[in-house]
Amino acid sequence: MSGVDEHARRDREFVAWSGKRATLEGLRPSLRTARVPDGFPVSFARWRDRRAATVEGIANRSSHMQLAVRSDRAGEDSASVSSAGRYRTCLDVDGSDRRRIAAAVDAVFASYAPARAADEVFIQRQITPVRDAIVASTHALPDGAAYRVLSIAAGPRSDEVTRGAADVDTWYLARDSTRPDSLPAHWRPYLRTLLEVEHIVGTQPCEVEMVADQDGDVWLLQVRPLIVRTQVEPALIALRQATEAGLRARSQASPLLGMMPDWNPAELLGEHPRPLARDLFDALITRRAWRIGRSALGHADVGDVGLLQIHAGRPYVDVRTSLRSLLPASVAAAIGERMVDAYCRRLRAYPVLHDKIEFEIAFTAAHPGIEDRIESRYPGVLDARERSAFAHALRAPTRAALDGPRVQRLRGGFLRDLHSPVPRAHPARLRHALARLELRSAVRFATAARMAFAVEALLRTAVDEGALDATRLTGFKQSALVDPALPWLRAEGDMQLTRNAALGHIRAGTFDLAVPARREILAHAFASASSLLPAGSAALAPTAQESAYLQRMLEPLDIAMSPVELLVHYRRLLQLRELGKFALARGVSLLLDALQAHAASLDIGREDAGWLPLRDLLDADMPAAVLQTRIVGARQQHQLESRLRMPLLLDRFALDSIHYAPGQANYLGNGLHGGPPIRVDAHTHPDSVPLHAIIVIASADPGFDWIFLRRPAALVTAFGGPNSHMAIRCAESGVPALLGVGPERFRRLADAPRITINFDARTCIIG
Repeated sequence: MSGVDEHARRDREFVAWSGKRATLEGLRPSLRTARVPDGFPVSFARWRDRRAATVEGIANRSSHMQLAVRSDRAGEDSASVSSAGRYRTCLDVDGSDRRRIAAAVDAVFASYAPARAADEVFIQRQITPVRDAIVASTHALPDGAAYRVLSIAAGPRSDEVTRGAADVDTWYLARDSTRPDSLPAHWRPYLRTLLEVEHIVGTQPCEVEMVADQDGDVWLLQVRPLIVRTQVEPALIALRQATEAGLRARSQASPLLGMMPDWNPAELLGEHPRPLARDLFDALITRRAWRIGRSALGHADVGDVGLLQIHAGRPYVDVRTSLRSLLPASVAAAIGERMVDAYCRRLRAYPVLHDKIEFEIAFTAAHPGIEDRIESRYPGVLDARERSAFAHALRAPTRAALDGPRVQRLRGGFLRDLHSPVPRAHPARLRHALARLELRSAVRFATAARMAFAVEALLRTAVDEGALDATRLTGFKQSALVDPALPWLRAEGDMQLTRNAALGHIRAGTFDLAVPARREILAHAFASASSLLPAGSAALAPTAQESAYLQRMLEPLDIAMSPVELLVHYRRLLQLRELGKFALARGVSLLLDALQAHAASLDIGREDAGWLPLRDLLDADMPAAVLQTRIVGARQQHQLESRLRMPLLLDRFALDSIHYAPGQANYLGNGLHGGPPIRVDAHTHPDSVPLHAIIVIASADPGFDWIFLRRPAALVTAFGGPNSHMAIRCAESGVPALLGVGPERFRRLADAPRITINFDARTCIIG
């Protein structure tokens, strides 16, 4: 390996996992690709007995530099125990400021609670200014999978990655094929340093913290052991290769697949759902219902093609198919394909937009100035005549989205869905119930959701043009469900049944059989439903300027609708979409109950049944013994798949290097909120979650609405965009939310002892 010689190999015995300073000093003589900043220890015994003299000595030694005062407690890092992040580190300590030196040392010793005589702090020269901060590891966390991992954030702080505040690029490099050329050129030195450290320390998995200064020189700040189980993984390599082959078989050109565009399966299913949940989602939504709902509104009919692809157990949306389905039906094929090609190029160039394709990639609604916006976003793709034709073609789906009678018909259908019968637990009856749910509730919901997206796009354009105030629009959305006409929130007379039907059957994990329904875990759900709502606000009355713009927006559509009526229609669509979510969630839950009963008749428990594909569970001729064997196989396959790292946006065949680009997190709300994060998942009981906590959850579907009964101070998610279900519910309930931080940053925030979110400054840090 480049940069490592026999001298480094001979010095392995100097690395003893006995603390930050000792480890770095053991590494220092062997390093060729990085340097170690100078530093020295201060023991607690010396600090306690000779405090003033010790401060004076530090200042005399370090008056010309900035200092990092790090923890180095006895036994903090060893080959069997790692306390990463447990103790305090103080940065930016002026080496000539005796008061600040004393305060920093006190703070670090205080974090030991209590300090012992042999404990130390490590006074280290702080490298400044910093170009990049890097945390790298020899194996993936938390499972020890066979990847080398680099998380890289631009400066100026050396703790940009560990404090969780910065946008971070993370690369997973398969250990069997790690190549420096997998990384951009200026990041390759960091990989070389990781490889060198790994070579020196031997087989012990470890994590390396380093920085690059403004000259590009690499400085090693910390090396600590990772307490993870590792193994040689030929099965993982074989799975990766098989997944690559499957991608090539499905795509003639480079694939473009995402877990978060269009229906956002990462939010509704999670990154790696079990087989039954995945199959139900596909059967109900992404096989037919999604395109039936769109074509009914005047969008392009893409034919008998599904939206979802499964690779290594992950649910991916076919982005090109999705974008084609958002074209207007009447547009010329050549124009449509050029626009789809341009959409795909933009998404590849700006992968951060993968959860915002309806607003930041595609044009889905006609509005004033759209031709100029098309040319600005996609210069030269269409000529003036073609842009005019495309804009004109968008009028039909836009008019359909503004169709008031259609809203009433959909609303009536959802109300009927809320009273649909419980399916019988027999394969033939279950297949019938599945088709009924797909072609009624799911198609209605797909239609309502697309209508709401279209009107949302219109109003966002008004905001972008400065014709509509964003804050006032947000307030209007918050008031959307504070409406006594919304049936699933009423508690009067016959409507009590409707509300109970909607709320009682939903699950935190809508499609997962193993998750209990709300009625099973939250007895007071119905009595407390009204507590989910804010006090309400007045309807948005547009100003003269807003009315003028909205009127210009409506005139070319040839619709008898005033600006006020447009906003009322938008309110009704928001309500309709929420009603549709709960109608569909109830139907899915009842179907899952029946599937559970059918599985029980085969002596298969609820949790086990979730590991079966839908077709197997509904196969009346399938012997129970075969099903049991397939359950075992599915568990093992899922466990193996979980060790394979897969990107959120998949745009290439090779999977030996996986890049998680920085996510564009969505800050919704105001204020400063700090505290320990409380992690929630589908199996969390509501009573275990404290009131007014900062709740962190990877993704959340309608079944997690019980969260708002706990009156959270704030909500943080890994997945979910500004128009996701949780974004809407947080806006309605007045709960500030940080949505879509991405899986890597989410892991660091969720595992932190405390986080602080400043929604006004748009920052979130650990501590």
